Amino acid sequence: MDRRPLYIDGSGGAFFGWIHEDPQAAARDTVAVICAPGGYEYTRAHRTLRHLADRFARAGIPALRFDYHGTGNSAGDDSDPDRVAAWIGNIREACLEARAATGRGRVCLVGVRLGATLASLATRQIAVDDLVLWNPCISGKGYVRELQAIAMSVQDPESHADGLLESAGYVMTADTLEAVRRIDLKGTPPVASRVLVLSREDAAPPTAFCEAMAAAHLPVQLVRFAGWQEMMAEHLYTVVPDEALARIVEWAAAGAMPFSQSPPASRPEPRASSLELEVAGEAGPAPLVEDACSFGSDGHLFGVVTRPVGEPSLPAIVMFNAGCVHNVGPNRLSVTLARALGAAGFPSLRFDLEGIGDSVARGAGPENDPYPPSALDDARSAFEFLRDRYGYRDFVALGLCSGAHTSFHAGLQFEDQSIGELILINPLTFYWEEGFDQATQFEDAVAYRKSLRDGSRWKKLLRGDVNLRRLWQVAIGQVLAHARARADELKEIVAPHRASRLARDLRRLAAMRRRMTLFVAESDPGREILMTSARRATSQGLRNGRIRFETIPQADHTFSQMKPRRDLVARLSAHLRGVKAHSHR
Repeated sequence: MDRRPLYIDGSGGAFFGWIHEDPQAAARDTVAVICAPGGYEYTRAHRTLRHLADRFARAGIPALRFDYHGTGNSAGDDSDPDRVAAWIGNIREACLEARAATGRGRVCLVGVRLGATLASLATRQIAVDDLVLWNPCISGKGYVRELQAIAMSVQDPESHADGLLESAGYVMTADTLEAVRRIDLKGTPPVASRVLVLSREDAAPPTAFCEAMAAAHLPVQLVRFAGWQEMMAEHLYTVVPDEALARIVEWAAAGAMPFSQSPPASRPEPRASSLELEVAGEAGPAPLVEDACSFGSDGHLFGVVTRPVGEPSLPAIVMFNAGCVHNVGPNRLSVTLARALGAAGFPSLRFDLEGIGDSVARGAGPENDPYPPSALDDARSAFEFLRDRYGYRDFVALGLCSGAHTSFHAGLQFEDQSIGELILINPLTFYWEEGFDQATQFEDAVAYRKSLRDGSRWKKLLRGDVNLRRLWQVAIGQVLAHARARADELKEIVAPHRASRLARDLRRLAAMRRRMTLFVAESDPGREILMTSARRATSQGLRNGRIRFETIPQADHTFSQMKPRRDLVARLSAHLRGVKAHSHR
């Protein structure tokens, strides 16, 4: 399989994409363009859409999937104007690019959820042959109501000025919301030779929309499939709906004809895999370059290097996956961090471990493992790639959740790399064991202690609305945990070689002169885990500055609200600028 990253020039700014081709497949005269859903559904569907692009390619139909401007690895952000028009423009530009890059004349346009809605509208601006609409949002008003319901489900919903709506970590401005509300697919049927509509098995099918297309003399086929909820589950638990993917590709292939490849000399030059952009910095606009890169022993790892223009002088930040979210990070956090740190002069690499995101697993290995056995091998490849390709010599390892685990062990294992600091964001465990969830007891303890300061929770207790059995289990568990912690602390004093594994490893990091900074949401147990499992070593590290904590108020585990997310980015940038200033004295 040939998978090529590229940046496409759009009228509103460059956007990122992938072209999938199988050189061994019997070529067909069609190219598929895949339009992702929006918001939180974008990262959850990412795995399925990569599989769909591969399936198209194996059927002889090259496929282009892409990130809309302001999303994923593309330029821009949520606050840019004219989002709906820009995204429809991206679909039009992606179709033109797909035709030019593959030599195919026919286009099969595939959209998922909001992507299906936008794809349907885009057919009124550019000719397509086949159109696949997978669970489309027929009414913009209905879609906005769904986003509002998700936003209201947050325990402490953030209020925003100027009509902003933040839903599950993604923001829409008032102008974007109004543009989405105006969408009504029943009143604006698409233009295509034929249409396939895939409906969820557990929801009412869009019968009225299909009837409107039939009234407009569009050949339309409606099928229902199971698997939508599993496809859109939490990233760790997503399941690729193979039956639906097979049906889409079979339907597209049935309308395609054999294709005679053009001679290689007639094919266009490969599009750029680098993006120039400008972001706001402390001293004004900061020019950056982002390179989409493949590396590793087989070129099987994918990442994006963000680098300031000029000679490298500051440590390079290596960012590891947060759970099973691909390299853009939850709520696009990794992209935001990389560009903010780039504006401060720090280059970075955000990349996917093998089996996650766009680092496709080799052989029959499992996908979607947040703690893959290859994690440290992949981490070493990342450090060596930055050294050999860009000349960086000093590094910082950074990660959220499972990425913090990878960062911690990279710092312990890679004595031959110049890693000055480990930045751990909301670590849940320092030693992963399959089937053992150490963090839950600490999370429960943090939640119950927070409840002690909430008068309404005491009223619930008096009314009998609290699970007393669970409360008792947590309380007993904490007593036992603190008893073990005191025993471990005593071992640290009288028999350091018998201290807890974490205490020994913290001392080893100190001996290697590697700092460790933790940015922890107030509801997360990172500090609890350290102070319970290695109290003395942690306390000594705090006193001598080798260990540092910062607590982010009002934040959840993945920083799914704008205010604490911005707080984290600002604090992390300020921290590294402080380290930079100290090192230059």
